This record gives sequence, C-alpha cells and structure tokens, in this order.
Amino acid sequence: MTRKFIKLHGFGYLLLAPAVIYLVAFQFYPLFETIRLSMYDYSLIANKGMSFVGLDNYKFLLTEDDKFWKIMWNSLVWVLGSTLFQFAVAIPAALILSAKLRSRGLWRGLMMVPWVAPVVIIGIVWKWIYDGHNGLANYYLSALHIIQENIVWLGDDFWVWPALLLTSVWKGFPYIALMLLSGLTGISKEMIEAAHVDGATAWQRFTRITLPLLKPIMYVTGLVAIVSSWTKFEMIWALTNGGPGFETSILPTYVYTNAFVYYDLGKGSAIAALSMVFVLIIVGIYAKLFGKEND
Repeated sequence: MTRKFIKLHGFGYLLLAPAVIYLVAFQFYPLFETIRLSMYDYSLIANKGMSFVGLDNYKFLLTEDDKFWKIMWNSLVWVLGSTLFQFAVAIPAALILSAKLRSRGLWRGLMMVPWVAPVVIIGIVWKWIYDGHNGLANYYLSALHIIQENIVWLGDDFWVWPALLLTSVWKGFPYIALMLLSGLTGISKEMIEAAHVDGATAWQRFTRITLPLLKPIMYVTGLVAIVSSWTKFEMIWALTNGGPGFETSILPTYVYTNAFVYYDLGKGSAIAALSMVFVLIIVGIYAKLFGKEND
C-alpha cells in the first residue's frame, strides 16, 4: 500500500516539498516564534534573561502605553490614505494611457519607474526634495510665489503627513494604473461606441460602463495596495524615522523601534502580533464591504 501510494503520488509531493519547506521555515515558524516571544519579558540589554509574563505585554500596550493608540491611528491614516490617493491618481492615469497617444509605450514605461525603484532609494531622494533649506520643493514653491518662507516638511507636525502620503502615492500608483490599464484593454470598444452613438456623455460612459466592468480588478488591486502600503516601513523610516517624536510612527516602525533600537524583543513581538491582527481586521472589513459583489 505504501509503495503504491509513493508510486502514484510521490513525485507530486516531491514537487510540493520546496514550497512547503519555505512556508514552514519562513512563514509559520517566524509567526509562531513572534507569538511565543510576545508572552515573555525579554530585553537584550536588561541582562536578566527571559521571564514568562503571559499577556502582560499586550495589556501594557493596550491600556498603559500612551503612544500605542496614536500610532494605531497613524497606521490607519497611512494605509487608507495611501490606498485612496493612489486610486485617485491611478484611474485618470490609466484612462489617459489607454487613449491613442503618440509614443504611448514610452509613457507607459516611464510611469513604471517609481514602482520598480527601490523604496529606500526613493525615500532618500524625496528626503532631499523635502529638505527644509535646500530642497527642490521649497525652491519651486518659492519661485512660483506660493510660499514666502521655507517649510520644514519632515519636521513640521502639519506638513509631514501630506509629504509622506505624496511620496507613497508617487511610489504606489503605477502598479494600480497598470492593473487598471490591463482591465481597460479587455472592455469591448463596440460597447463604448454604441453608448456614444446613443448619446451617452463621456462621464456617463465611464460611470455606467467602464467603472462597473473594472470593479473586480479594482477590488483585487485595492487588496494588494492595502497590504503593500502596510509594508512600506522602509519609506517612513528613510524619510522620518517615525518622527518628529512618534508623529509619523506606524505599527511596523514601532516594532522596529522596540525590537531593534531598544532591544525589547518581548514588547516588539507583542506589537508585531497586534499589527498582524490590525491588518487582518482591515482586510476583513474591506472584503466584507466590497468582496461579495466581486466574487
């Protein structure tokens, strides 16, 4: 029986083995270890070893840490703001690039440059742009007489979030535009032309034909955009290090600060576990709101 089973299915299981080993070694084990460490008081600089504290780390974060809920709110602003503004830019970009343009292939290629560029490099470049003394943002805004004095973009509590979201949108919108562009190419031109002949305006053709047909692609792309925005830890770290203070910290940067700056692995692991729960809740709400009609 065993030999027969191996003969029939052994090769298939052998092909699956690398993927299973990868998932166990690099997904499930780190997840298990994170949850385990979150139940310990474990600081690398306290020189007192590990001591089991159960849910005390979670209790401290949720009830006593005066920064946690502020950072939780920042995370929500970062994820939802990045995703919504990326769609706001990507939809018109996809519509323009689907039209008959001269050198359309070149423009499509140039649009993808921000998306394929490394996040850390983008963070460094935009940090130079936002420099409060010699940055290009202040230079051009002053030249256009929009501002009278330089703005410290990444050091001002009011301007730092618009600056971060602008950078995130510039980085992320090309992927969404590319996905929408692929959806637009699958929409029947005859249907659009028939609606035009029947007297439908450009706005009516967009809202009643194009947009409904793009909804399944927008749903999946929105899901990917939420997760990718959540993982753009490098961008915030390269631009602000979560500052000024903890003004721009999100849960992933708070994990890094506690685990690899303060070397508190117990608290860092607890924040990571709560971070995972937080993003799962967002994805669950998103799927509940938009998933049923896009099955």
